[in-house]
Amino acid sequence: MDINFKKPAVQKTRIPASRIFAIRKLNDKHFDTTWHAHLEYQLFLVIEGSGTKFIGNTMKAFDCGDLTFVGPNIPHLWRSEDCYFDPKSNKSSMGLVIYFNGSALEKFIEKDEFNQLKILLGKVRRGMEIHGDTAAETIKLMHGLLHLHGMDSIIQLLKILGVLAKSNEYSLLNYGEILEEPKEVETNRINIVYNYAFTNFRKKITLDEVSALLSMTSTSFSRYFTAKTSKTFSYFLAELRLSHACKLLSNSENMSIAQICYDSGFNTLSNFNKQFKTFIGVTPKEYREKYLTF
Repeated sequence: MDINFKKPAVQKTRIPASRIFAIRKLNDKHFDTTWHAHLEYQLFLVIEGSGTKFIGNTMKAFDCGDLTFVGPNIPHLWRSEDCYFDPKSNKSSMGLVIYFNGSALEKFIEKDEFNQLKILLGKVRRGMEIHGDTAAETIKLMHGLLHLHGMDSIIQLLKILGVLAKSNEYSLLNYGEILEEPKEVETNRINIVYNYAFTNFRKKITLDEVSALLSMTSTSFSRYFTAKTSKTFSYFLAELRLSHACKLLSNSENMSIAQICYDSGFNTLSNFNKQFKTFIGVTPKEYREKYLTF
């Protein structure tokens, strides 16, 4: 299934001019399928759904309870599990998202009392995945924020930021800080490549065919893709295939490892085992056994 990217990749503000922040509950067939960026900070909770998220140059699986804090200008995308493979699925994706503009807090974060918040907003410019008790407490406060207004809502937002600022239960997602807003033409180009890879990774994809999508030579495309994503296209494709394999290994007990290998786009079982061990750190069999013990 081809996804038609109708939304602009570099998006306008999500916050009304009269407000410091905006909180929204999402309930749709799938999350936004467009790799995009915006100026606001974004705290995003997955309530229902699973798939793969792309935060800057990092690709990771997401599931219910996933909590991600994204800084301004970081291109991101949450690709729902059924978005490409089963368009007739009745599954839905639900999320809770808070957007806020850092400029609204600029007058405060330079004061001593807000030093921890200043440090947090610096870290989150690389993207942040929140874990453990911090995630649980933050999620509870986010749900509470839905029902608050006026000053009470601002106090609750500061409580959320305070919990995150004092915690070390997180992992950074992007290899480097992104300072400049990405150009829309560039994110649109990457979207074309991502969309093609998402829908075709199960079969062989040549460098010539994917470079033709952008009317480039394979050499020019290779340089371009690496410059924009900090990884080669072959590395990205391997990540995508292995992410799919990990989901099948943990969720599809009736499929053999060989079936998962070919369903994920690998031509030989030996190459699949080798790449899986290189990227994931264990063999597919060990990964499945470890997951099924929980």
